Amino acid sequence: MKTKKLMSAILMVTLMASGLMVGCDKKSGDKGGSSSTVKMDKEQYINCNLGAEPKTLDPSKGTDVYAALILTETMEGLTRLEQENGKDVVKPAGAEKWEHNEEGTVWKFYLRDYNWSDGKKVTAEDFVYSVKRTLDPKTGAPYANLLYVIKNGAAINEGKAAVDTLGMKALDEKILEITLEKPCPYFFQITYNKTFVPQRKDIVEKYGDKYGSGSDTMVYCGPFAIKNWTHNSELVLEKNDKYWDKKSVKLEKVNMKIIKDDSAVYNSLYSGALDFSGASKKEWIEKFDKTGKFNNLKGYTPGASYIFFNTKDKLFKNANVRKAFSIGVTREDLCNVIFKGRQKPAYGWVPPTVLVNDKEFREEAEEPIENLVKENPDPKALLSKGLKELGMDPDPSKLTVTFLQAGTDQWFRTYAEYLQDMYKKTLGITLKTEYVEWPVFQKKTDDGEFELASMSMSGDYNDPNTFFDGFISATAYVPTFWKNAEYDKLTTDAQNTMDVAKRLEDYKKAEKILLYDEAAIAPTGFPTRNTYVYKYVKNLMTPLFGTTELKYTYTEGRSK
Repeated sequence: MKTKKLMSAILMVTLMASGLMVGCDKKSGDKGGSSSTVKMDKEQYINCNLGAEPKTLDPSKGTDVYAALILTETMEGLTRLEQENGKDVVKPAGAEKWEHNEEGTVWKFYLRDYNWSDGKKVTAEDFVYSVKRTLDPKTGAPYANLLYVIKNGAAINEGKAAVDTLGMKALDEKILEITLEKPCPYFFQITYNKTFVPQRKDIVEKYGDKYGSGSDTMVYCGPFAIKNWTHNSELVLEKNDKYWDKKSVKLEKVNMKIIKDDSAVYNSLYSGALDFSGASKKEWIEKFDKTGKFNNLKGYTPGASYIFFNTKDKLFKNANVRKAFSIGVTREDLCNVIFKGRQKPAYGWVPPTVLVNDKEFREEAEEPIENLVKENPDPKALLSKGLKELGMDPDPSKLTVTFLQAGTDQWFRTYAEYLQDMYKKTLGITLKTEYVEWPVFQKKTDDGEFELASMSMSGDYNDPNTFFDGFISATAYVPTFWKNAEYDKLTTDAQNTMDVAKRLEDYKKAEKILLYDEAAIAPTGFPTRNTYVYKYVKNLMTPLFGTTELKYTYTEGRSK
């Protein structure tokens, strides 16, 4: 969710793998590997690049994709997102089966027998506690809004109802009942999300604010457990012997490096120090291709890179100023020069691959920013108009704006330098850059200590709502501080109806408000995947709407 969704722009290029299952044994079709067809390496381990330090592994408070990736492998929620024949499929996990009433408003999940890494049983009450803790306003969970589909979820999070009124209860140790506010067209698609993983009350209370800050402050119930966490350097996962499906887990160890520099990542992949990674630089792509050692995975990812504005700022509170900064982005050139063609220009917000029922939203909706550009061929004139409305000097050349960047390495510097030159040409302004690391970036943007900044967003589930709900006034997790009552109503109405045609129309109108009428954000590109995976890596799953799945991964022929 955002991870929800929020991740630094570079992550889309260097971390995400393909939305395909790699190296499956076509004869057996067995995720875990059949002894008659698979000759696994004696030592089973994977080396991958996490890319950045997670802010926290607290499931209620984690916001970045780095935390989501680790939680996917160390926690077992109600379901898991896997892949079959290249398509995302929600599979049983902590819940072995489920059922719901005819209206789809009351769900029962039947838990299997499984344990925490300290041997205690996972119970339905662990799920209830987790969701209540996330919704409790005292927790300050950034993605509590994802749970608003549950009865009284929103009221609890807004402090209007007691936590105990939540429409979620343990009928016994193994049966969890969830009552929704209304029929929700995407509810089942979020049951694998980290907001639905169980949490142990005794562990949370024991460690307090330190919960999720280190390997010794948590217990685990997923395929792996954290063995070691060397901050800003490496996380090491080891196979969880208490995991209910440990026979399917072939890897004994997962070494997650934290490498931020592009050249260091590419060199590590080329030398075999990493087993898979994304690649964007032409010279490196050519080198990887020539080796013949990799499977090259391509395709759209359900995400978007974007520039966002602090609408509380004296400058960016003006819509015409924001529109000028949006149409001042040279999207085609930006995607080719900075992202080396690994992103496609974005003139809408919802990316390709996202569906409304069986229809791809992007094929059904107009491109709002295309219309904005056509109507405003001179972005500099539009900026001057906005400055006049603010009572400021209308000469853009006298304007200096600070751009906050979520990283300090060379990629971020190259990106910022491009934007400086771009906005000098299109708007005539001076753009300065402040470089900070990701955790600092998150704090500064959350606190409104910026003018404009950039991030990328990755969808949590296959529905447009995953991209629109972050801007609803009461629950916004994208720190623009922008509010629009009509947008709120359209998006909320679309969340709460099973009428596919109405949902499509409401989301189309909401996208127009977000990008055309108000320009609260400026999408720049839709990422595509260009990932290199060594051929000896088998059964690596990278779902479109989830994180890389290592549960079934193994290696065969690493030394060859």
